[in-house]
Amino acid sequence: MSGLKWLPWAVLYTLTMLANPLGFLPGPAAAAVIINEILADPARDWDGDGVLDSRDDEWVEVLNTGPDAVDLVGYWLRDDAASGPRLNLFGVLAVGETAVFYGSQAVAWQQEQGQTVAGLSLNNGGDRVILLRTVAGSDPLAYEDVDFVDYTSHQVVDDRSCGWSVQRDQWLLFDALNPYAGSLEPGGSGCAPTPGAPNLCDSSVDARDSSFGELKASYR
Repeated sequence: MSGLKWLPWAVLYTLTMLANPLGFLPGPAAAAVIINEILADPARDWDGDGVLDSRDDEWVEVLNTGPDAVDLVGYWLRDDAASGPRLNLFGVLAVGETAVFYGSQAVAWQQEQGQTVAGLSLNNGGDRVILLRTVAGSDPLAYEDVDFVDYTSHQVVDDRSCGWSVQRDQWLLFDALNPYAGSLEPGGSGCAPTPGAPNLCDSSVDARDSSFGELKASYR
């Protein structure tokens, strides 16, 4: 390395560009846990507490895509407007498993932390949902972004969710509970939201006339 400091700046720049020809800066850190599905505008009791609440019944589902189980205590969620986490995740997620986190859980966590209560605070007009991970050894705690998802307003109107296909090759609109007939992408799929279950599409289920319990049972 002692010889490099004598190289002209132009030569150092050339060496750098050869190693990184497009000049890309590092993006979010790679992680096995990803955001898998989002529902930001609930029109029914998704968290099962017997009460429909537009804040408490929002949800975000995460998926472990990696080769090992993951302790979610080191993971956090926030939206684009938040300066800090809205929720510290919890539980151990096995390989291929999903976990759903509701606005009501974010409310409870915020109350425990003495924070202003906002829930997940997912914007119905469009937002960015960000998955964070604790930076190992940081004190005070620091976070790194490991995944994020942007959604637009048509993807989340009244019980529409959006998420990855099972193959994770396309981002889908799950609109069986509130069909979308517009031209924006992603277009309507007729698939039902699937919190806690694989993001499958079964057009034989008339989700508009089915209870949430029946929808869940159809995927068992």
